Amino acid sequence: MRRLTSHLGPLILLGAGLFFAIGSVTSLDLGSFRRMGPGAFPLLVGGLLCLLALIGLLQNLRAPKAVDHADPMAVLGVFGGVAAFAFFTPLTGVLPATAAAVLVTGSVIKGFRWPLRIALAIGVSAGVWLIFVEGLGIPFIAIRGL
Repeated sequence: MRRLTSHLGPLILLGAGLFFAIGSVTSLDLGSFRRMGPGAFPLLVGGLLCLLALIGLLQNLRAPKAVDHADPMAVLGVFGGVAAFAFFTPLTGVLPATAAAVLVTGSVIKGFRWPLRIALAIGVSAGVWLIFVEGLGIPFIAIRGL
């Protein structure tokens, strides 16, 4: 049973990766190398998740990892971060929603002081702007009302 439990995380990652990869190939336009379509990014992320899951499974087959108990606060923090992003994106735009998600998720980390949380939220939001708007040219509402 312990061995199966150590494989559970990589198997969930593999399932999520396959879901995104297959979904993007079957229902979205992949575009070309010069002009990527809306399905290219989910395919890339799904493929990367599958690769990481397979690496994790192979490592577990060679030397199974000890199973730690789940930290309910960490689970709550991640769930709260995703919920904050989903809730605030239509109301405030992607960048404030990203900052809110980082702040909510970081609130459950012990010893992570507020100045560092705020700096991380600003940094991640700036990274989202640079990668998705400037780099990839994805049109979305960065800050609603501006």
